[in-house]
Amino acid sequence: MDSGTQQPLEDLARQLLAGHRILLVTHQAPDGDGIGCQLALRLALRANGRAVTVVTPGEVPARFRFLPGATEIINWQSLGAAPQEALLREHDLIMVVDTHGLEMLGPVGDTLRRAKIPALFLDHHPVKGAPDPRIFCNPEASSTGEVCWHLLRRMPAAMSADIATCLYTAITYDTNSFKYLRRRAETHRVAAELVAAGADTDEVYRRVFASNSPGKVTLTAELLRSFQLEDGGLTVWVAIPLDLVQRTRSEPDDLRDVITYLLEIDGVEIAITFKERHPNLYKVSLRSKGRFAVSGVAAPLGGGGHAFASGANVDGPLERVRARVGRLVRELLDQQSGTPA
Repeated sequence: MDSGTQQPLEDLARQLLAGHRILLVTHQAPDGDGIGCQLALRLALRANGRAVTVVTPGEVPARFRFLPGATEIINWQSLGAAPQEALLREHDLIMVVDTHGLEMLGPVGDTLRRAKIPALFLDHHPVKGAPDPRIFCNPEASSTGEVCWHLLRRMPAAMSADIATCLYTAITYDTNSFKYLRRRAETHRVAAELVAAGADTDEVYRRVFASNSPGKVTLTAELLRSFQLEDGGLTVWVAIPLDLVQRTRSEPDDLRDVITYLLEIDGVEIAITFKERHPNLYKVSLRSKGRFAVSGVAAPLGGGGHAFASGANVDGPLERVRARVGRLVRELLDQQSGTPA
């Protein structure tokens, strides 16, 4: 396994296989990496005779519903308090994927804190603080899907064409079709193994990257007409008003690609979106082409993430939030040399 793993994946494989009834959970606003890993683990653990249930803290986005087992995922928010408690009582182990913090699970995390069930975490996001024996993380990996592939290699009967399709989806989604690898050859080796194992790459492309709804296209077009360049063209930003999201009937997942288009503008090094969650609360997302570590902007705002892909929730009206973020970005541009990472 690559360096950066806090705990040996052999230990995680043993602990998972020691469980009998396993609950698989991912973060709020579930995405292709988290869902792909959940469904790959579901198939692998069931092949090893374990009972497995998959839950998400919200609806599975439409573009991931083609994945094997996606129709059986339970939306935690659709359950009442009593069914939630009953579901937990049916399991003896919880596996959280694509995050290592219960606070990222929203209402699911609140319930899990009260539960007396052991929880394990599989992730690729940097871990702050002291090592935690429950967390299995490789922050150098492209995605949790890549880490999950290494985990499944340590289990018997753990690879099939369906599993390969789930993990290939996880990796391609989090790397935006391998755009964000930053010279990481290991990810390409893993992807090649998954293709050889039968991953349906054509279906993944069609469903994940070529199935945009008319609402998403309308939303994206309106946002791309309103972007603003700053800092001599090094920074670009756009605000995403809540009423526009509602008017175009867009899913939360439909908003993810806008920042990618902004970052691909020639000369831009940092792209920022300000998504209005409700009046006076914005989700600030930051992306960098690699010269500037935007995690240094997210951290003072109480957020986090990767060096070149970070975010935070910030209170206040848009102009105040923009000004605060803008100051931090300018400090970052002034402090860092701009040497390619």
